[in-house]
Amino acid sequence: MKIVLCLVMLWLSAAAAQAGSSDLKPAPDQVYRSLASKLDTMIVRKDLKLGPGGQGRLFAWSWGYLGRASLMMYQATGEQRFLDLVRDTSMRLLELRDHKLNLVDDDRKKVIESWGTKYKNGVRSNEITAVRLITLPMCQHALLTGDETIGKEAVRSLSALLNERKTAFGGYYFPHLTQKIVEPLNHAHVYGAALAYCSLLPYAPATFKETALGIYKYWQHFVRPDGPGVSWAYMPAPTSPRNQPSEAIWKAGVTIELPIALIRTGLMKDDGIIDLIEKAIVENPIVKEGGIPQFIGNGRLIDISKRSKFHRSSLPGLLSPVVLLDRPAVDEVFQKMVRNHPKHFPGGWFGGSRSKLMSYAYLLSRKALPK
Repeated sequence: MKIVLCLVMLWLSAAAAQAGSSDLKPAPDQVYRSLASKLDTMIVRKDLKLGPGGQGRLFAWSWGYLGRASLMMYQATGEQRFLDLVRDTSMRLLELRDHKLNLVDDDRKKVIESWGTKYKNGVRSNEITAVRLITLPMCQHALLTGDETIGKEAVRSLSALLNERKTAFGGYYFPHLTQKIVEPLNHAHVYGAALAYCSLLPYAPATFKETALGIYKYWQHFVRPDGPGVSWAYMPAPTSPRNQPSEAIWKAGVTIELPIALIRTGLMKDDGIIDLIEKAIVENPIVKEGGIPQFIGNGRLIDISKRSKFHRSSLPGLLSPVVLLDRPAVDEVFQKMVRNHPKHFPGGWFGGSRSKLMSYAYLLSRKALPK
């Protein structure tokens, strides 16, 4: 465990060369200003009329990526201001949890140590996706700095929904109480990824590792060969057939974070899944033709770069976590998509999905950006 922890911390803290100032490589000052502005706006924005205790999804899909982008910029530049940004925002978010606001979860009829979301039907409840995306940067910050205040609070929040897991195929899935459905795979996987990283903290319970591996095992039941790679369904229930239509590519970009996290933390050895995911992306016929596939695998060959409904949408940008695979061929494919399809990746690295800025920071830290 000590060796694995050291490797993860080295991954989190290794310094790389600073970026230049071109469109492809914006300067650290530009990135810092963007991160600081976006994170402050996330906390104080009122335009969505969500109110206290209803901002879980807003925090999750912003901070989950921007927080990690800040850590990766520290990794790339060694500049303390990026690390300070993570700690300051973490402390602000920790004060906005339901139990700090004394708000009762409508589904569970109790106060939860997490961040509630207000749904369209008026129900205010907590979900595993939000708690994971919010706690993951906190866990990684604690691993890097030894900050027990943030680390222990992140562990507490991750633990809040752990007992809701259900068993199938020797693994675990989660229900969404408000919508009365099985949580989509990408939602469960980001929760599992946070459990994997947090499991390395010395005060994390052993159930974190067990649950993360169990979520992966449930997914394995639905992973199937598809062309040279693999594909899987979006929201399979235990009673679902294994050959359901494959997951949208931007959702798959989230789903793959679990196997990456399990391998990177040493909780499991690479069973070949990274190679298969790489092939599913790089060898896709639409990718080879210079387009953007709408779905993972070869079974649903639809090119979203030819569909105007996705112009200026943030959804294609959620494909960007594929660079976490650490495969040069995948890096090249994604960067080519960003360059060649500006309508689907608006604002370069700074616009659309928040995950793009995280992916930029990660590529910078690996010195994997174009020269």
